[in-house]
Amino acid sequence: MKKIFFLILFAAFFWNCATSSAGLATSNVPIVNKKYKVLGPVEESTSWATFDIGVIAFPVRLALPWWKMDNHPADKLVNKILEEKQADALINIRFWNDRIILLFISINRFGVNAEAIKFEEEIPVQVQPNDKKRR
Repeated sequence: MKKIFFLILFAAFFWNCATSSAGLATSNVPIVNKKYKVLGPVEESTSWATFDIGVIAFPVRLALPWWKMDNHPADKLVNKILEEKQADALINIRFWNDRIILLFISINRFGVNAEAIKFEEEIPVQVQPNDKKRR
């Protein structure tokens, strides 16, 4: 019985879900007075691992050292979605993230649910120069 109790205590101390959060955003670029066409819904997620020492976390990468990471995996995920759908922007964005801690390793996940859009071409209005001179 003592072994089971210590096993449960050990598991609870060294293995738990630390955080989980979610959020909303209207779009990832300004869309003021622009016409667009909805291409369809998208749902993607990505994950990465970090080595945690107290409050400092180092990304765990097999191919690249941590100091050569160019940008956050969430940014790469949004760019991947835009390239795959050949979209200009995302609207009605719902995102979530969570973290699972196993000893000194944290597994982070980030997910996005949104609608991909393509801006419609607007015909530029050309202004004719005024030939009359003002007096």
